[in-house]
Amino acid sequence: MIKGFKAPGRINIIGEHTDYNDGYVLPAAIDKYVSLSIERTEGDTIHLNSVGKEALSFSETRIERSGNWGDYVKGIFWVLKRERDMFFGGMKIQITSTVPEGAGLSSSAALEVATITALNSFCNLGLTESQRYLMAQKAENEFVGVNCGIMDQFASVMGKKNHAVFLDTATMEYEYLPLELGEYSMVIFDSKVHHALSSGGYNARREEAANALKLLGKRSYRDVSMPDLFVNREKLGDLYYRRAMHVVSENMRVLEAKRILSNSNFENLGRLLIQSHESLAHDYEVSCEEVDFLVDVLRELNGVSGARIIGGGFGGSVLALCESSETDNVREEVTRRYEQKFGIILDSYTVNPSDGAGEDLLLEID
Repeated sequence: MIKGFKAPGRINIIGEHTDYNDGYVLPAAIDKYVSLSIERTEGDTIHLNSVGKEALSFSETRIERSGNWGDYVKGIFWVLKRERDMFFGGMKIQITSTVPEGAGLSSSAALEVATITALNSFCNLGLTESQRYLMAQKAENEFVGVNCGIMDQFASVMGKKNHAVFLDTATMEYEYLPLELGEYSMVIFDSKVHHALSSGGYNARREEAANALKLLGKRSYRDVSMPDLFVNREKLGDLYYRRAMHVVSENMRVLEAKRILSNSNFENLGRLLIQSHESLAHDYEVSCEEVDFLVDVLRELNGVSGARIIGGGFGGSVLALCESSETDNVREEVTRRYEQKFGIILDSYTVNPSDGAGEDLLLEID
């Protein structure tokens, strides 16, 4: 029997670009997955097959970046060989995915986590949950070359059905929060403007935030208050002031969102989503014309509590909090206006909080 494994994508309800700044985040794994199966072959070559993509192969004795989708899988092998001195032998890996690529739903982290989860079982590695998400992050940071924070891999491993996860990335302490949406739905609108975070914009924002922190003379953004920013505005200059302002204000929004979720007050949560988007668009500058248009349209429509860009930015998707009874009307109107404006037919779908990575019984093959 060939066992299957899966790892979910994620949404981040709020707390964008805070995870690599020792901040707070509020993600949830979603019911869209990367599924993966492994079978043994002769030799030392790993063969990768993913539906809709060119087949790839590499030798475990020579693992090098190739600048394509396979790097996210290769990175896991690379980390395990380096840290565990592993010998894998030949393998055939089959991959399918329902997580849209480049849409801000962490398809790359889901692929990394699905790979390490499968190898953990297939090779009897005995990795803990924290080892899996930390190694997956290391693969993306040090092999793929995207200097991401821990949130995406953490959420893919640690997700819990019908819950969000409040995570303090400075201490890695976390708390599950019930995400009982009741009469509301979380709807994703994929702009079809797909990003490649390794192209530089994401890493540039991380460097700018770090430079702003140095100018403030602080060790962590957790030590930075709003008065600190106001007093040092001239010293920071406009660019670094706005980058720091986003991080500090976004952390405050996450803490407020945590309180709001405990009361299931989704109107107020929607207000925070709008504030977050404005900060991401104007202070952190990771949005784009198409995404801003989507958010502006959604803010006009009845039944929408709030909306914001999600993911690393520079394209991707918008998360909208909608009244379930109005969801179909909202999706239809947004799709119509977006195609009229840009000539692009966007994708939209409802997502639900999901469990983290594990076996995928649907992929078991006799």
